[in-house]
Amino acid sequence: MTDPHTGAPGLHAALVRHTGYLLSRLGWYAARRFSEQLQSLELTPRMWGALNVLEAESPVSQQQLGRSIGMDPSSMVGTIDELEGLGLVERRANPSDRRAHALHLTDAGRQTLNAGRLRAKRAQDELLAPLSAAERAQLHALLLKLAVGTEAADPGAVRREPSGAPPPAA
Repeated sequence: MTDPHTGAPGLHAALVRHTGYLLSRLGWYAARRFSEQLQSLELTPRMWGALNVLEAESPVSQQQLGRSIGMDPSSMVGTIDELEGLGLVERRANPSDRRAHALHLTDAGRQTLNAGRLRAKRAQDELLAPLSAAERAQLHALLLKLAVGTEAADPGAVRREPSGAPPPAA
């Protein structure tokens, strides 16, 4: 059923006045399109997020990387195993801690990350197509403000999807 007020299915007038509903619906759509864009690279949003932080912080331990992206240790190990299996990340002995590994981005990891960034931009541009450049900047600033506010209200919490999976890192 198409709502005459919005012209789109699923956006009934009884729903569109609820900001949480709109955020949830947009989040679902954005996550789905983002995942679809990364699929051809054999990446998940979580893996893409880890590669981004690893490029910025390399070398880091698995624990440091997990804290940086808000991922629990068991999920972090699996994510690093997947990235290492694809040849995108290497575990090397950590010179400052014999018990830990230092994670390093490989050349293939950098190439894949760059390709992933192009796909992420494509998904973002698709999502934000109805907005002007100024509106996009304003939306980003507001979303960042909300993200910082939720982190301040619940510092260091490892975020989980309703399914129990960690949230996609983007």
